[in-house]
This record gives sequence, structure tokens and C-alpha cells, in this order.
Amino acid sequence: MNWTEDQRDAYMAARHRGREAVSPEIPDPGPEARLQSRCERYCREQGWPCFHDRSKKKNKPGFPDLFVFLPGGTMALIELKAAGGRLRTEQQALRRQMMYLGHTVHVVRSYKRFLDVLMKDSRHSDVLPQLHKQNENGFDAQY
Repeated sequence: MNWTEDQRDAYMAARHRGREAVSPEIPDPGPEARLQSRCERYCREQGWPCFHDRSKKKNKPGFPDLFVFLPGGTMALIELKAAGGRLRTEQQALRRQMMYLGHTVHVVRSYKRFLDVLMKDSRHSDVLPQLHKQNENGFDAQY
């Protein structure tokens, strides 16, 4: 079986954390910045801290684009990529190191996949749909 590097990394992360490997996603059209903006907005609406390092020149390369702090004391590490985007060498190396330490860095190419990752990474995933529904009805997210 010949796997791409992303497929192998997804398999290893799933195996390491005891989860099933994820199915392929259909990338969102447009630039990575548009996807990032939607993801950050969603986190703000939910009341979840979301960190994106905007000072790339001063920091070590390879770290994920988003660190999302979720209910239940969990955090999602997310590397966003546009449809044709590929992980740089530094990103691949750090991702493998983090996987070895038991952390999963999710490579996300669509808003739908972003939401799926948040649902799977939260220890209180039963709370997440309720918070999302409250926000759709105009209420602030409270937990």
C-alpha cells in the first residue's frame, strides 16, 4: 500500500491516540487566510480562546496556525492549508515530534473539517452542539 505523507501521519496520529483515521476532506475554495478568518470567528462566537502567532519572523517555524482552547481542558492544534497547500519541512518535523509526544496536529483544508476536529477533540463534545445552537439563536455561549 502506497500512502501519501499526510495519510501516513493521520494514520499514525489515530493509532497513537486510539482513534480511527480520518476520511479525506474536500478543500474549501479560496486562500488559507479566508479559512483562518472563518475559524477564528467561530471560536470567538463560542467564547473559546484561539491563538494565532502573527509574529512569524521572531518564532521557531513549524508551529501550527491555531491553538484552540476547548471546554473540558482540551486544546486543538490546527494547521490550516489552502486546497493546494503542502506542509513545509519544518511543519512536518514538528508535527511528527508532537505526535510522538501524544499530541495531534490536525491539517485542515475546510471549515467543515475544522468543526469536525473541534467536536472530536473536546472531552465535552455533548456540550458543543448546544453552545452552537444557542449562538445561532442569539445567545452568548456560557459553560
